Amino acid sequence: MILVRPGERGPRVALIQILLNRAGESLTVDGMFGPTTRASVHGFQISHGIVPADSIVGPKTWQRFPLGDNTRVVDVVDVADPGVGVPAVAQLRKAGGNPIQLGLMCAGVEQMVNDVIAQADSRGSIALLRITGHGNLGQWMTVSVGDVVDLPPDDYKVWTTEYHSYIDWGHIHKLAPILSPLKGYFAPYGMMEHGGCSLGSRSQTRNLMSSLADLWEVPVSVGVGIQTSILNFDGSTYTAYPQHGTLNSWSKKFREASY
Repeated sequence: MILVRPGERGPRVALIQILLNRAGESLTVDGMFGPTTRASVHGFQISHGIVPADSIVGPKTWQRFPLGDNTRVVDVVDVADPGVGVPAVAQLRKAGGNPIQLGLMCAGVEQMVNDVIAQADSRGSIALLRITGHGNLGQWMTVSVGDVVDLPPDDYKVWTTEYHSYIDWGHIHKLAPILSPLKGYFAPYGMMEHGGCSLGSRSQTRNLMSSLADLWEVPVSVGVGIQTSILNFDGSTYTAYPQHGTLNSWSKKFREASY
């Protein structure tokens, strides 16, 4: 239930390298999907009869990895905009997922935390928490309020007061106590992604991501431009690492220990 292509770099790639090493490879976990990782994925696909053996880690390859109980992918979909939510849920289900659906809720963030914990089953089990929703022109990580960009001005003012249904820089301090319980449910190599448009293009949103990365002690990734895909990002991405770290500092700890 993940899509990772050759040439990518980031925490997703580090996770793929960890899983390949579980399967018997001896890759250096560096978060870079270069020729060596590509060859390992291709070899894994050949040996497991995965067609096509295209070196792309898609749902079929993901399902054949030695996943264990600490590689759960938890999806949350903001279905308040049915034009986005309905096809997103259908695509995730087709890929083998069981997405949590939230929409037009005055306490969507609280409900998300409760539902994610319930689906996680055990602490330390989430490899990827992926939220599909709008980005409000790079300002909000929506959880349950839908498309706020095209609202009439008066409606927009009302919806901005529903700050328990989205996450932004202006009220992250109020939501931090609500969001913090998720920290213990991420695997050591866990990560969070939000699929909203343009979130990586604004400095305030990047600061928000740094706050979330520090709160959960996992990388937080978003797209920089317009996003239409569900299982992967479109175009360039931005990732905030805990304590202002880097991909190298994040992946380095997985080179020094077995996971």
